[in-house]
Amino acid sequence: MQQKPMSLIEFQRKCATEKACQRHLCGLRWPNGYRCPRCGHDQASFHRTRHLYQCKACRYQVSVTAGTVFHKTRTPLRKWFWMTFLMGRQKSGISMLSLQRMLEIKSYKTVWTMGHKIRKAMAGRDAYYKLAGLVEIDDTYFGSPKSGKRGRGAAGKAKVVVAVETQGEKPGFATMQQVETLAGDEIHQALKDRLEEDVVGRTDGWRAYGVLNSGRTQHQPVAVGSGNNAVKVLPWVHTLIANVKGNIRGVYHGVSPQHLSRYLAEFCYRFNRRFWEPQMFDRVLTACLNSSTITFAELKE
Repeated sequence: MQQKPMSLIEFQRKCATEKACQRHLCGLRWPNGYRCPRCGHDQASFHRTRHLYQCKACRYQVSVTAGTVFHKTRTPLRKWFWMTFLMGRQKSGISMLSLQRMLEIKSYKTVWTMGHKIRKAMAGRDAYYKLAGLVEIDDTYFGSPKSGKRGRGAAGKAKVVVAVETQGEKPGFATMQQVETLAGDEIHQALKDRLEEDVVGRTDGWRAYGVLNSGRTQHQPVAVGSGNNAVKVLPWVHTLIANVKGNIRGVYHGVSPQHLSRYLAEFCYRFNRRFWEPQMFDRVLTACLNSSTITFAELKE
């Protein structure tokens, strides 16, 4: 479905009431009109008190939020919509504490869970993206602000493999995958579904990256030398690493390894759609409609 550009003013006008939000969500979920998920019939009646559509053929009842990120939510759709708009359009991200105050959501636990539900939807959508051509690949670490050994010998820090397409003077799509170790098999597992065939993976001389020399990908190791030179040889991957670390420090003041992968997915989702910013609201909503929800209990496991 072609997503339509929507400015903040247009968003405020179109989604001013709960009823308007319901209507907008219906248009995204059933762009060609209602279809019964059980029998495929295209006619339904609407139960206003229960907010359910009932198929006129088989009488199956379904809500517009069933099976989506918004499933069984008690938070008004208007607040969900505002949160979706701000998370999609704020390039550096936005803290959940700020959203809690702005949207007058009583519980921090509620707004924190909502944020992770949206990030899960973003991650699911980006899972279909594959990088092609010449791809810069490197690894980085996220951890506590305590001083300690830097680089690949750092202990107690989350390890992340970062890959970004290079398209002349501009980067293309990017992916960031959290891994347990930087062994070759872990790197292969993290990237195997994210790279097209015939990709050339440009990396530093870390031996584990030799796993990229396979029947479907080529490995191009380069001499990096000092830290300053690494930025020149692998510019885009280092730019992304610096940006996401700055976002996490400045906006979230650090995140736990347990939830890091969803924050990285949020960053990559916005980066990969940076040229479609006016469409971001409907794009994120569509991702939410095509993703199952996740509960607070599941997030805390």
